[in-house]
Amino acid sequence: MADQQTKDEFAVYLEAYPLDAGWRAVREESGMNNTTRMIYSGSEKYVLRVYDNHQDQDIVAIEHHLLARLQQSALSFAVPVPVQNIHGATITVGPSGKLAAMFRYINGVRPTVDMPAHIRGLGFAAGELTRAFSDLAASVPQQLKPQYKPYYELNETYAEISTERLTELCKTTEKLAGQADKLGYIIEQLEQLTALRNRIAELPHQWIHGDIGFTNALADSERIVGVLDFEFCTIDVRVMELAVVLAELPIDQADESLRRISLFAQGYGEATRLTEAEVQLLPSLIKLRMLDIFLHFAGRLLAEIDGEDIWYRQIDRVYFVCQWVDLHHDALLAVFRQNLAP
Repeated sequence: MADQQTKDEFAVYLEAYPLDAGWRAVREESGMNNTTRMIYSGSEKYVLRVYDNHQDQDIVAIEHHLLARLQQSALSFAVPVPVQNIHGATITVGPSGKLAAMFRYINGVRPTVDMPAHIRGLGFAAGELTRAFSDLAASVPQQLKPQYKPYYELNETYAEISTERLTELCKTTEKLAGQADKLGYIIEQLEQLTALRNRIAELPHQWIHGDIGFTNALADSERIVGVLDFEFCTIDVRVMELAVVLAELPIDQADESLRRISLFAQGYGEATRLTEAEVQLLPSLIKLRMLDIFLHFAGRLLAEIDGEDIWYRQIDRVYFVCQWVDLHHDALLAVFRQNLAP
């Protein structure tokens, strides 16, 4: 009965595709923003994505346009290939208005930070994407405008989440109240990043993936063979592509953290280089990524999408990474200059 219910749930989308009558939808992995299912049809395997966090066709149209253009780039890894439905479109609209898309399956497993080759390889892949995206600007039709603001526009993106609201949110439970000191430090970081906004805005801009990480890439043995999840593509400062991934790497062991960051920077630098201004601001941009995550999950708690535990853990992580970057600022700059500078 449950299997039939699951099949019916996704049949409203899959009936738009030329699949075998005996197709199967199997739950294997799914993210926080979408529902995904592996689709087995004869000897073919696909990934169905149902977009849960928006019903904006322009966002998906940008994603699919960029993916189509990237197919023509000489990348060393695969990116998703959207499948056309029976109407010749790559976006399928369900009865409730939810959007869905189907992609050809890319073989591979998730890379891990425990493998140096994966860290360096993901760095190289990020650098390759930076280089490829720099050539795509002229190909994007004017009507397909970025749907997400740059990371540095925190005050606009999260205009409804004031400092006062954050402070009050932290008082809503005894558990969150215990995070008051860390919250105070994070608010100071927000103020410092706000003061840097104009300097950041002067850096080179282009299309970026905006969410590269170890959870949305694929590896085969020591090689990175795929990069996934292009739904957050936007125009931003290009160095944010690097900052997003670097924010994942700090851990309690400082030497190991710097080793991982150095490996990633080496890989990225083999594919492309940054300006001196980008290198100088990269430590701050790592913190910017963390502050964006912090505000994103504060918004989810305010909207009662998440419970307090998720934001509680995010406060811990954001506090740790921002402090870590400040403590190791000079060492980070040395690594970045060695591997990324012109």
